[in-house]
Amino acid sequence: MSAEDKIVEVSDEQIPEGSEVSVISKDEKKARALISKLGLKEVPGISRVTFRRRGEIVAIENPSVYKSPAGSYVVFGEAKVEDLAKRYEEAAAAEAAAAAAGGAPKDADSITADLQASALEREHNHDHAGHDHSHDDEDDGEVDLTGLVAEDVDIVVDQAHCSKSKAAKALREHSGDVINAIMSLV
Repeated sequence: MSAEDKIVEVSDEQIPEGSEVSVISKDEKKARALISKLGLKEVPGISRVTFRRRGEIVAIENPSVYKSPAGSYVVFGEAKVEDLAKRYEEAAAAEAAAAAAGGAPKDADSITADLQASALEREHNHDHAGHDHSHDDEDDGEVDLTGLVAEDVDIVVDQAHCSKSKAAKALREHSGDVINAIMSLV
């Protein structure tokens, strides 16, 4: 079943108010048709796609996701920006209400610290699910950079947010290819 088979022509007047229907533009229809001709396969069962940016999350609810044989993805859907600071404030208000209703009151600093710790823990667990973290506490004292360019190691450290030893190891595994080293660490 191709993307063209799922698209039904409906005018705006035929859509009842309050329904959860998204109207697809003509350009998006053309893009979907081209995607199906390229041999990309639709990935079923995905209900949400998120892209994390500094301070916010871009989320796409009920997306159409296509995967290429090389492993890259194409995502169609309506993107919405979710503000992390707003989420923290809402969580702080909810926790403060729960604390006031049933336990000893906490001061604002401890609530903020608890929220930040739990948010970082959730983010860390979500982002690194399935990754082996047995070497996360390696010491960066003396790192053997023989055969590597120091600038490449620094770039990998900055982009992948990892230790120099992990960056050097990834660069060696990928024969000095900076991009593949970064992608293997992210």
